[in-house]
Amino acid sequence: MSRLPRQRREAAGQALLFDDEVTDRVLRDARDPGFVLVGVGEAVHTRHIGTRAAEHAIPARSDVAATVHHLLAAGRLVHGSRVTVTVDGRAEPEAATTVDVAAVAASKAQPGDRVRVFVDVVRPGHGLVTADEFSGAIVRENGSYLVETSAGEVIGRARSYRAGAERLARHHGLRADPVEIEHEHEVYPR
Repeated sequence: MSRLPRQRREAAGQALLFDDEVTDRVLRDARDPGFVLVGVGEAVHTRHIGTRAAEHAIPARSDVAATVHHLLAAGRLVHGSRVTVTVDGRAEPEAATTVDVAAVAASKAQPGDRVRVFVDVVRPGHGLVTADEFSGAIVRENGSYLVETSAGEVIGRARSYRAGAERLARHHGLRADPVEIEHEHEVYPR
């Protein structure tokens, strides 16, 4: 009789820790309305919506709470000032801690953010892609365009330079908007 491998048990919300939509929403909500950590167990609560007032804290869902604690551990969120709160109409005996977005997380492009992408067609069938966050190349081969990262890794094919730039941006978790394409006519005559 063979032994079956033991199944791992996950904590509540653990499967969602790396879900981009939840992470994006938590980082967005950390700015407005914001979060507070209540009590010794640091239970995650949402501030009063629209005012960032911490007087009335609303308990957060378990997946949001797990993501807030994960982002705190990763340094993308930081502990802020201490404030007094009421939960369910009663004042908490201890002051709660506000949660703020780390300066590094606020200045860096977040997944799904729009990024300006430039495609410089240096010769027929060869375009260099540049953006603040990434770079790459688009090379025409057999009627379609190969999209490559800056390391030379081919990530797929595209039907045009614009589609190739959009694919490269998606590969880096960003959205190419706008895409500016410049053909260097001086290099090759018509």
